[in-house]
Amino acid sequence: MAQLRLWLMRNSQGWLVASRHIKETRFEPLHPVEGEPEQLDWQRFVTLSVTSALRVVPVLPDRPVVSRPEARIEIAPRHTGRFLVTIPVWLRVQLDMSSPVTLCEFPTQVLSKTWFGHPSEEGEIGYALTTRARQELSELTDIEGRAICPVFLENSTHEPLTFAQLLLSVQHMSVYKTGDGKLWTNECRLGYTGSIFPASLTFGRTAPEQAKDSLMVSGPRVAPDSGLTARVIAGTIFKTQF
Repeated sequence: MAQLRLWLMRNSQGWLVASRHIKETRFEPLHPVEGEPEQLDWQRFVTLSVTSALRVVPVLPDRPVVSRPEARIEIAPRHTGRFLVTIPVWLRVQLDMSSPVTLCEFPTQVLSKTWFGHPSEEGEIGYALTTRARQELSELTDIEGRAICPVFLENSTHEPLTFAQLLLSVQHMSVYKTGDGKLWTNECRLGYTGSIFPASLTFGRTAPEQAKDSLMVSGPRVAPDSGLTARVIAGTIFKTQF
C-alpha cells in the first residue's frame, strides 16, 4: 500500500510480520505469495491458537500533521473557510477477535518531521504533508491510501485572517470508509477570536456530511480533550512557519 510492503505469516505459536518501505508508490490487495524476499526483519508475536486470522485496518498517524493551502488565503472577518486535507494513513495489524488486539502499525508513506511554532516558544513536532489543502472535493487527486479531513476555520474577529499553514491533531480523529472506497475523518473546526485569545478546537462526533452511509473502521488514538488541545495549538495555529 503506497510505499509500504507488508508480509504476514502464520506459524504454530502465532504470527510473524515484516515490512519494508520503497520509493515506488503502488497499491495491491493482500494476496498469497510464494517464499519471502531476502533480508526481511520479522517481528514475532506469540498468540492464542484460536486467533487464526488478522485484520489490517487504516488508522491516522501517531503525530499531528502540518498542511498548507494551495496558495495564500485570507479569510474575511466573521467568515468561515472550508478546506480539505488528505492524510496518508498507517496500517494497523490486529488479531481478529471480538475485542481486536493490536500487534503493530506501519506508515504507508514516510513523511518528514517538522517543527510547528516559534523555535523559542510553544510548538510541536509533526509530520509535514506533501500535498496542499484544497477547497473543493473535485480538486483532490491524491485520495488513494489517504483519509480526507474536512477542516473549518472560523474567523470571529473584525480583521482578515491569513491562513498560511495548519497543524491537525489527527490523534483525536477517527477513520470512516464509504461505499466507494474513500476514507474520511470526522471534521475539525477551529475558531479564532484574536491573537491574545486561544483558538477553540472541536471535532465532529460522527462522519462528515460528505461521507454519508459510511462505516467507522478505526477510532481515535486519544479521546479528544478540547481544553488541552486548544492550549497547545492556540499560539501557533495561524502563524507562518519558521
